[in-house]
Amino acid sequence: MFNESPLASLKGKRLNGYTVEIGKMSRGRFVEEINFELYLKSRRCETSSNTVVRGEYFSGRGEFYKPWIEIYYDSYVVFESSGRVNLSEGKLDEKLFKHISSLIPPSGHIMVVYLNHEDTNKGLQMGIPAPATPIGHLLWKSGCTWFKDWYFAEGFMEGDVKLQGDKPLDKASREVDLLKIYGELTEFLKKEKGNGKLFLDAKKRAESVLKDIEKEIPRIKRK
Repeated sequence: MFNESPLASLKGKRLNGYTVEIGKMSRGRFVEEINFELYLKSRRCETSSNTVVRGEYFSGRGEFYKPWIEIYYDSYVVFESSGRVNLSEGKLDEKLFKHISSLIPPSGHIMVVYLNHEDTNKGLQMGIPAPATPIGHLLWKSGCTWFKDWYFAEGFMEGDVKLQGDKPLDKASREVDLLKIYGELTEFLKKEKGNGKLFLDAKKRAESVLKDIEKEIPRIKRK
């Protein structure tokens, strides 16, 4: 069963000098759901002592329930022989998220628990737009264009606080999402005058996203 899951395709995916290693997989709450763990393996074939990702993958059900992934992500992994590796260096984190996103089709979504990611947690609480936070930016880079902060649970099964990113259904819906993001980030840059590292980093991410959107939709011009 698990070998036939799309999750199996992550095994051996490259992140510069590292590769993705799949750990435990088990049946989730539903027949379409699989619990899984991901580790990193170094060039020396040493596996990280901690998971880089653990979560749930839902493969979809019928026409209306698209695949989704919910993950706990650790931005640092530790190797016994070489110590701690920061995945933001060399954009290992972007590569990892793109590999994970490859399992999700248009209109599917990825949810990332963020309470252990201080800058994302604080940034969202302070009103920084999702794509300008560290986790939100990773979701943006992996193809997500619509975001929802699950800070306030709306039911009884949402679980931990998480940031959700949806992949657009088609080109038209993608453009609608991009225009909305563009407006939000432009307003953020106009209004936000904070000079702390949290806001300065957020401004850099916002500028990067705006440039990406301007390349894709050339008619947009910032005022």
